[in-house]
Amino acid sequence: MSFAAPISYDIDKDASIVGFTYRFGPETIMGKFNDYDAELRIDFDRVKNSTVNVRLDTTKATAGFPFATQALRSKKILNVDNFPNITFQSTNITGGGNTATINGNVTVRGITKPLTLTAKLFRAVGTTADERDNLTIKITGQIDRTEFGATGYAKEVGDILRIAIDAKIQAQ
Repeated sequence: MSFAAPISYDIDKDASIVGFTYRFGPETIMGKFNDYDAELRIDFDRVKNSTVNVRLDTTKATAGFPFATQALRSKKILNVDNFPNITFQSTNITGGGNTATINGNVTVRGITKPLTLTAKLFRAVGTTADERDNLTIKITGQIDRTEFGATGYAKEVGDILRIAIDAKIQAQ
């Protein structure tokens, strides 16, 4: 029995959000990574052969409002002058149907730690069950910023960042 090869996908950056939420005082604020690259390969028959590799440009990240963006990019948090990128590389992907668990390593501020993400794939309404050319992928997870030395503004900003990615993807 032969299996289909993994399909490579491009992200429609104009229709996608690579974001995160965090606590700022009593409020929940949304931030975004406005510049990024991603290599996404999905094997629908053998999900373990799928891979995800991402590079986020920290120098263009925003944190909801100007003061927070300035703080986010500062030496106390992302330290963008010394660490202009955050990277993620998958090491193992499991699951089935439209949901997968993506295990990998994330590097923030030069520190690499394991990270587990949950991904869900969706087809557009009205498409056939075998549609694989144009999909939406929603990825969630969370990191504790203090594990990466991003400890600035601890009284104002919560430690947990919730990852919220909503990406439109097209087969290459």
